[in-house]
Amino acid sequence: MKLKDVGEIIAERELGLEDGRTVQVLIGKPQPFPDEKDYYCPFQIIGIRHEKVLYGAGVDSIQALVLALQMIGANLYTSDEARAGTLTWFGQGNFGIPVASAIQDLVPEDGK
Repeated sequence: MKLKDVGEIIAERELGLEDGRTVQVLIGKPQPFPDEKDYYCPFQIIGIRHEKVLYGAGVDSIQALVLALQMIGANLYTSDEARAGTLTWFGQGNFGIPVASAIQDLVPEDGK
């Protein structure tokens, strides 16, 4: 399944790999679950790992978006490529994407 199949893409970020390949982060528009009050926000990371469409879920669209961003951060910062220092955003190891406080220590502070 491709993200475009589950909704409108509202945000994108492109990261680089040391070997010249790119990694795309795509975020879909938060939307309500069918027949429920809660929301989900789909996202996909293309270029590393499994490339499946995943989602953050919350009681409203803002919480779903925040949780999706934190899940994106967790997926990126725990990837083999990030740990090896070969995944960067504008040459930096900090991708500018929030993470949950439990894994904040994985985010490079010095931009390396």
